[in-house]
Amino acid sequence: MNYLFYDDSPVFGGHEVMTLLGIEALLSEPGVSVRFLASEHNSVLLEKLKGIAARYPSLQVEPIQAKSSKLEGLKNRLIGGRVTQLADRLTACQPSLVVAVQGNIEHSSLALLAARRAGIPVASYIPVPHSHVEMGAKFGALRDLTTPYLFKLPDRFITISHEMARRLRGRGADCPIDIVYNGVDVTRFQPVEKASARAALGVPGDGILLGLVGRIEFKQKQQDLLLQALKSQPGLAERFRVVFAGDGPDREALLAMASEPPFQGRVTVLPWVDTAQLYPALDVLVIPSRYEGLPLVMLEALACETAVLGSDRDGMKDVLPESWRFPPDSSAALGSHLQQLGIQQELSPPAELVERIRHEMSLQAFSNSFRETLQSMAASGK
Repeated sequence: MNYLFYDDSPVFGGHEVMTLLGIEALLSEPGVSVRFLASEHNSVLLEKLKGIAARYPSLQVEPIQAKSSKLEGLKNRLIGGRVTQLADRLTACQPSLVVAVQGNIEHSSLALLAARRAGIPVASYIPVPHSHVEMGAKFGALRDLTTPYLFKLPDRFITISHEMARRLRGRGADCPIDIVYNGVDVTRFQPVEKASARAALGVPGDGILLGLVGRIEFKQKQQDLLLQALKSQPGLAERFRVVFAGDGPDREALLAMASEPPFQGRVTVLPWVDTAQLYPALDVLVIPSRYEGLPLVMLEALACETAVLGSDRDGMKDVLPESWRFPPDSSAALGSHLQQLGIQQELSPPAELVERIRHEMSLQAFSNSFRETLQSMAASGK
């Protein structure tokens, strides 16, 4: 089988991580070749692809000038030469299947149009089918007007949870949708004795310890919502300590909030750390995001037998018990859930949930599912 992957996003993120793991699973099969067209603006992706190509000579990596940006769906319609040029390239390659790696529906949408024009089966691998308004994007309403037709182009979608499949249907997708859960390294993410984990990281050993891991960006990840929630009820903040781990555009704003009453001495902001050490140190991982796919941090924490409290949407709805989810964007609702956490004696995920993560959402389970899904698509011609 001959596969062609296309990714014109200039940003390397979790979706690219899973794509690379999936490609390695494909290449481990005899008789498989993969060509990857990747934006020359995504240096991290290109470097990692070259590393894989060094181990698998049947992977060809080709940098391309394309770089997805705002209103990409509209640009691809107005600048017809872009579609024609890529369609000619696809025709010359003659892959069994084109896979458009789409962080959202605008990313890599050029490949959907070009594959259609070339008459080659095309699949969209997409984790986040949310509207731009939901994501709080600039010119979100305008961008949403330019994208509905894109959901009609793929022969199949691959997404990462049942909730995301439901959202795809809501956006107009009418082709088959396959679900391939993200996977985590369950041999690396294991339970560790809490006191030793806290000592190793130098985080406080007393009190209920909350953690939030990820890019520090209030618009999506909403670290500020957690601090607002802790201030929403008198005396609530004093029951907890908080650790943030990561970096991003709102780091300084987060540090400023953490220095205000009642948080002095109760909030620690760490750089990126080894999360396999961090999760066992926590009592609860909090995911207050405005939107997510199927968060790797949630799966990793649960594999470490650490409790997770998340907003009631997206991949959290597929995995977390209802009592561990709160209405999105509400500091008061999150505060009420934290109030309940503050009086509980034991905070740990149900054994059956941990077992599900370890079996259905391991790296091996992901690799098998991704490979089998694409093999089926290529064999059927869609």
